[in-house]
Amino acid sequence: PPRLANKRLKFLVFRAGPAKMKCARAGGARVGLHVLAGLSLAIVAVALTPGASILSQHGHQQHQPSNKPTTTKPKPNFVILFLDDAGWGDFGANVPNVKETPNIDRLAKDGMRFTDFHAAASVCTPSRAGLLTGRLGARTGVTTNYGPGSKAGMAPGELTLADMLKSGGYDTHMIGKWHLGHHALYHPTYRGFDSWLGLPYSGDMGCLDTTPQSCKPSYDRAHGQPACPALCVADNATKGASPGIPLYDANGTNCSGMPCSQTIFQQPFDPFDLNTRYTDRAVGLIHSYAAKSTPFFLYVAYAHTHTPLAYSVRFANASTRPGRLSIFGNTLAEVDASVGAIRQALEMTNQAKDTLILVAADNGPADLGSVACEAIGSPGPFVGGWQRRSDGGQSGATLKTTVWEGGHRGIGVAFWPEVVPAGSTSHTVASTLDYMTTLSSLAGIDLRSDRSYDGVDLSPVLLHNAHIDNRLLFHPDGSGNLAAVRIGKHKGFFQTHGTKGCRHANGTQEPAGKTEKHDPPLVFDLEADPSETVPYAAPATLLQQMTQAAAARLHDIQTTFRSPANYSSGGPESWPCCNAASACCRCHHNPPTD
Repeated sequence: PPRLANKRLKFLVFRAGPAKMKCARAGGARVGLHVLAGLSLAIVAVALTPGASILSQHGHQQHQPSNKPTTTKPKPNFVILFLDDAGWGDFGANVPNVKETPNIDRLAKDGMRFTDFHAAASVCTPSRAGLLTGRLGARTGVTTNYGPGSKAGMAPGELTLADMLKSGGYDTHMIGKWHLGHHALYHPTYRGFDSWLGLPYSGDMGCLDTTPQSCKPSYDRAHGQPACPALCVADNATKGASPGIPLYDANGTNCSGMPCSQTIFQQPFDPFDLNTRYTDRAVGLIHSYAAKSTPFFLYVAYAHTHTPLAYSVRFANASTRPGRLSIFGNTLAEVDASVGAIRQALEMTNQAKDTLILVAADNGPADLGSVACEAIGSPGPFVGGWQRRSDGGQSGATLKTTVWEGGHRGIGVAFWPEVVPAGSTSHTVASTLDYMTTLSSLAGIDLRSDRSYDGVDLSPVLLHNAHIDNRLLFHPDGSGNLAAVRIGKHKGFFQTHGTKGCRHANGTQEPAGKTEKHDPPLVFDLEADPSETVPYAAPATLLQQMTQAAAARLHDIQTTFRSPANYSSGGPESWPCCNAASACCRCHHNPPTD
């Protein structure tokens, strides 16, 4: 595209020997290539900026888009649309009989669909840290969730996508769930964002003044109940166990110099109009840049489809799913409509051709409470069958919080008219960990050289539909350990586990799935067995390759820059609170609706 026209584009050919790291210099750029045993030839497309630090891709060049966009900005805009607890099977782009996602499906049809796309982790906070930093939790210190009582958050030394893009002249805005700390130094406006409208953590971590649809008696509890927040107590009551869940609206860096609690707009938030607020803010921001030359970064981290499931009355009959399943379907339809409104705003303001839209989810679907092996959403074919085999893990859910495919494999879409090939499908193993390296490459901004990153640069995939062979991707467990590794179509587990035990139709409850370490790793061929049911008889060379790759990554983690974990917590004095006189911190700029 024109924004890359002033850069020389070369294809570097490497012949691979034994597993090792090879490096080359080309036109002032240092190029690193991970070469794996068994890979005989690799071609690397590199846009060369003098002195730039560039992460290479190994793959083969396929084709380059024939049409090139006419751009009005020196750098592209970036919009990341990040869903919550959404499974691979929740989208018509992946499963044709899903009808609630026409807008996301159209982005995939008009852009690129990734068939093998993964979240950085399989639970909220570590996944978001991975997306924003391009680094695994073992590096950032972010390995589990923060909550209302958290005193800290992701270490200030960790740089975010917003930090990186702001250094290159971008305006940066966030809408939606943050989950990386709510006090000063950790709040989004301290982490590179110019503005933030959103929740500090999940919409079930505290109390509400209203009852979401999935928490009402009409929801069929015989089939399990999604997580539901309590109702907030009266203002003059004894303080409850947690505060009202707040909605922040901060316009200005560092909370505009105020205590960050003063940027709370509504506490507790109204779950029925939250998605509408998010959409209106996103559309308004996009329109505000129609006549500006400054590029922008917009990160929208939706509450949907995390529990509690709640939606505007306008979407009460959006889904034709039967019974209680319609509640999930209506929620899915509402978030899809928001995606459509954001695309429409870009097109109406003639900014679509200047903008890369990326769609992903933070992890796979959650389980249905007591029916722990039944998903609220759908993981598609990725059910982690071995975990429930009597000669395998014996029991346990294999969705969110696990390293089975259903925990982290999800929707992956890239849309950029006349740049990303329309109607294309990529089978490259890709991850939200790749966003940092990819956006820095597309924006022409050097990454900090004082740290290691766990993502790769997907720009050759996006711009030329190149394929990356035998990509290394690690999947962390709930403690940040490297529990599994992908090399091409093979996935090796160093540890397996399932969460809560399954409940059968007769009401009997199984014990939680056992945790088991594997040395050598337990391997599955994901092309032949996406359900991960029958272990693959891996040759010794592949087992050695996986073991050596994990050892090398752990060594790099331990010997390069990493941040300490800080999960210190306190009582009400640590809560986000806009009104200390209220037992649940209640304040409403707008009255709640039901």
